[in-house]
Amino acid sequence: MSEGIPKEEGLSGRERRNGLFLKQVFKELLAKAGYRLERTGGKYPVTRPIDTNGVEILADPEFQKSCRMIDGLSLLDTPRLANLWMLARLTDPSGAMAEIGTYRGGGALHLSNCCPDRPMVVCDPFAKESFQGLDPRLDKNFHLGQFSDHGEEPVRCLFKGRKAMIVRGYFPQSVAAVTLPMISFVHLDVDVYAAIKESLDYLLAPGRLCANSLIVLDDYNRLAEGVNKVVDEILARHAGTMVFPLFPGQALVVPATWRQGAGAASKNAA
Repeated sequence: MSEGIPKEEGLSGRERRNGLFLKQVFKELLAKAGYRLERTGGKYPVTRPIDTNGVEILADPEFQKSCRMIDGLSLLDTPRLANLWMLARLTDPSGAMAEIGTYRGGGALHLSNCCPDRPMVVCDPFAKESFQGLDPRLDKNFHLGQFSDHGEEPVRCLFKGRKAMIVRGYFPQSVAAVTLPMISFVHLDVDVYAAIKESLDYLLAPGRLCANSLIVLDDYNRLAEGVNKVVDEILARHAGTMVFPLFPGQALVVPATWRQGAGAASKNAA
């Protein structure tokens, strides 16, 4: 530590409290502008460089174009965008795709670019509070109003001329009176324990998804305790469902119907 900067143990309790307050204010201002304050290196260094040589998706001009198109509209990084792109194309092409928790719409637009002939269902509360409720123990990474710097109308504008349904409100209550198409791919990015639990219970209920369907859950294994707790509970509650971690912070949820769909597809191919 350089001279002139007091060590933490030399600070008074009041100075420490003021410092924490200013840090929190700064983090909230960044969050409202669509940014997140994160340490580089430290506990989470990339000890071995990621070898991008020959990674085909990175050279895909459509993928590149889509990533440029959503600049400023999404907090998703390149690896997570690549996971969405590749996995969506593995699912039933006759089914719609959905993004639940869209923020500024970038992730949903990316999926629409990936499979332009498939309908999109885009769900978000578009509310000042951002979240319906937070568990102080499980949802420590998030706070009310964290993603309030967005609105429904700008997201609607992104999808003009595309096959898309924009649904406002907290999912799944928001779709109680809505006739949804059969869905085969979902990007679930609602961050907090209660919202993820309700969303997955709704989606994994019989008749909601096509046979060959996948769900990608964001913020898994990223110090978001609520996300990991829901995954453990879902595995116990929905027999046959499987979950696999994806680098750098997602989970792939494979419904039990996937194997049924794969079996049917094999018979048809034969």
